[in-house]
Amino acid sequence: MIIHEKEQYDFYGLVLDFTMATHDTYPVIISLNSMDRVVVRVPLDTIVEKGKIYHIVGTGEQYKTKIHIYTKEFKLLNDIDNLTQEEKDEITNKILGNTLIDTKAVINYLDEKVSSIENKVLKDITENILLRYKTKFIEYPAATKFHHAYKSGLLYHTYNCLRLALSYTKIYSNINTDLIISGVILHDIMKIKEIKAFENEYSIEGKLIGHVSLSSQEIEKTAYMLGYDGQEEVLLLKHIVLSHHENPEYGSPKRPQILEALIIHLADMADAKIQPTIEALERAKIGELTEPIYVNERDKFYKHKLTK
Repeated sequence: MIIHEKEQYDFYGLVLDFTMATHDTYPVIISLNSMDRVVVRVPLDTIVEKGKIYHIVGTGEQYKTKIHIYTKEFKLLNDIDNLTQEEKDEITNKILGNTLIDTKAVINYLDEKVSSIENKVLKDITENILLRYKTKFIEYPAATKFHHAYKSGLLYHTYNCLRLALSYTKIYSNINTDLIISGVILHDIMKIKEIKAFENEYSIEGKLIGHVSLSSQEIEKTAYMLGYDGQEEVLLLKHIVLSHHENPEYGSPKRPQILEALIIHLADMADAKIQPTIEALERAKIGELTEPIYVNERDKFYKHKLTK
């Protein structure tokens, strides 16, 4: 959405981030949908919650070299009394919705890849976990912000990661394709417990344990239930999950120490950085820099004339 000076605005949006300031107002980054972002300014005494949807009414006004929306009303969606719950749900789904992928086609692709797994232990564990959590796996975001933070974002991220990881098997030898497929599909699976999907915030389990450990626990529990406790495949799958963030500061207790874990780490990192950059470039104009991209050290990327 392009903001014009003195124009009036009335819309709903999701709070992605904000920065406190010493001025009489401070900036809040608002997501209108999976692709569109705007900056609004709220009075200094306004309480803002990240991951919440607000009704915003305001006017476009000059702020330094840019036009921001100065708010007259900034109210939580859940606090609006003249909307039914059905109307609130419709607004939420519209904002969190993902129009980037054909969900049905992606699910079919992932199902085909799981069906192609030859190792019985890996196939049984992957199928069992997917069967139990498939609905949430399809609907959940991959994060509360920064990357794939929209409906079906987890599905989209997994799809991209799997295609990236499998591309390595066409170039390099000594890679087990079954481990790649199982590892990618399960590496983030417990984000469905880490994140409160449509509230766009972390659960208590997410804050205290995190999806890396939760996913490893789920693999171990499923393996035991299926009679595969102690099998090496279980150890390898857990290692892939536990190491896919590579560093302890990002939630991984171990660094990758098998080839498939390294490949999945690289694919995960690539998609988490590239997809948000593409989305930011699509919001920018030719010849301009994007807004700061958090997953890329808050760097701004230039949209050059050769950009497709």
